[in-house]
Amino acid sequence: MVRYRLSAIVASLFISLLTVEGALRAMNLGLGNAPIESDPFLHHVHPKDYSFIQQHPSEELGGFTVRYDAERRVVGDRPAPRPVGDRPCRIAFMGDSFTEAGQVRYEASFAAILQERVAEHCEVRNYGVRGYSPAIYLVQWTREVRNWQPTNVFVLLYGNDVGDDRRYLQTASLDSSGYPTAIHGPGGGWLTVQLRKLYLARYINATILKWQWRRDHKGQPIWTVGGLAEENPDWTDPSAALVLELNRRVTSSGAQFVLMTVPSRYRLMGDGTVPVGELDFHEKTRRWATAHAINFLPLAPTFEAAGRHARPYFLSDIHFNETGHRLAADAITDALPGLFPRR
Repeated sequence: MVRYRLSAIVASLFISLLTVEGALRAMNLGLGNAPIESDPFLHHVHPKDYSFIQQHPSEELGGFTVRYDAERRVVGDRPAPRPVGDRPCRIAFMGDSFTEAGQVRYEASFAAILQERVAEHCEVRNYGVRGYSPAIYLVQWTREVRNWQPTNVFVLLYGNDVGDDRRYLQTASLDSSGYPTAIHGPGGGWLTVQLRKLYLARYINATILKWQWRRDHKGQPIWTVGGLAEENPDWTDPSAALVLELNRRVTSSGAQFVLMTVPSRYRLMGDGTVPVGELDFHEKTRRWATAHAINFLPLAPTFEAAGRHARPYFLSDIHFNETGHRLAADAITDALPGLFPRR
């Protein structure tokens, strides 16, 4: 009798989980395809030769294919144009999901727009991966990007990088100077991969992360647009020290290093109920970079000049929309006209 009741309980629980999973799929509440794999050095990477249809519950974005090539880089449908000449310039973009640009058609991303502008004499590679931050950029440069011998390296920061760095360094292997040589990815193997495919597991994980974020920011004024909060942390170590070291390594290789920061979404699209002040994350990193003689390319002036009507971000998602990517590409072009001629 006890065994029968236990079996009935397990069966009921299994049926309930299947019902919830089916309901989430029907409502398209999967919160992304999560196409990442654990990695012993870079924490997580894109799968090789993989593609998926981007979807979003709001239907404000999505409906197109995102592709990763054999080297796990995000690419477009068309092959990248090959530069002419024996000594082409090679431009590497490093960053998180803002650089990866999986929220728009790849051809509309700032990396792809700039590739079109330099097609005759340069090659562009997009090394952006969602969830990356300076701790991983340092390892990524050493293990992947440096071997390509880029002539120009652009790194795009975002406000959550500071918290991500602290988290990643907890599982990192460090060299004698205290810099990471590997950011160990989560374990779990086959089971973890299968859980990432479940809408229910991703929904529970997202709910937990939101609860933790609210707990850590309790009592603080929150910049919110479309129900999505924007972080404005102080730019401090370890992130600042990591970018300083990345700048040193890139410039020592002979490449030009350019640092950028995502402009404040709330400043551009918010309702103004929470004072922004002068020091948003973009301005904090700009002042720090200037004080440390790091080449900083400000994106904010171009975004602000476009006016509030431009709306360079999605309302239901924190990332650049196609307008935002075009503005970012134009800001980079205007700052470096010798490298990126306008067309």
